[in-house]
Amino acid sequence: MIGDVRDRVIEAILRYGDKCRLILEVALELSERNNELGDFSSKELIDELAKRGYEINPSLILRNLEKEFGIITTTYRTSNQHWWKFIDAEKVREVIQDKEEDPEVALIRTQVASLDLQTIEGKLDFMLRKERLTDVDKMKFREIAFNVLPLIVDVYKKTLEREETYEIASKLKKIILMAEQVSKKMEKESTKEFRKNTAYTLRQEAVEREP
Repeated sequence: MIGDVRDRVIEAILRYGDKCRLILEVALELSERNNELGDFSSKELIDELAKRGYEINPSLILRNLEKEFGIITTTYRTSNQHWWKFIDAEKVREVIQDKEEDPEVALIRTQVASLDLQTIEGKLDFMLRKERLTDVDKMKFREIAFNVLPLIVDVYKKTLEREETYEIASKLKKIILMAEQVSKKMEKESTKEFRKNTAYTLRQEAVEREP
């Protein structure tokens, strides 16, 4: 499961859309009543949705909100009753009440925060300032290139699709360009080392051929 409850609510709404938001909103309202069995039951949730004109079966979404997203948990269950409670109702309420928040933008910001861009930028800057990269430096760069950089590129593509994330896009692009510079530096050093070794080998062969 990603992040905290707030992040997971955003992810769930991104996947299931307005239907998920509506189910969570109604479930939150039902949870305001005190009931020792839980915050809400599937039966009363369906009934309340029907009163508002929505013929929705929330079973699949509720099951995934529990099993996959960890937003709710079962508190009581029999053959004809199923009760849940929210893991953190306040975090859910924050997302539901924030009508102006674009879940996709919020997800992008969450993903960027998890990448720890400041640390990655610091490592790349250190490599660029070094006169020569060591084997340890090269190993660390490979870890960035294969494990972190693909994630940065994926998020970068998403940021270009929204005006609200252009500022984030510029930060990500800076790191992508820095990584490219380190790559070119490694290539230049490898070429130089290859030429040096080749020249040495040719000299040795020439000495061996001398009478």
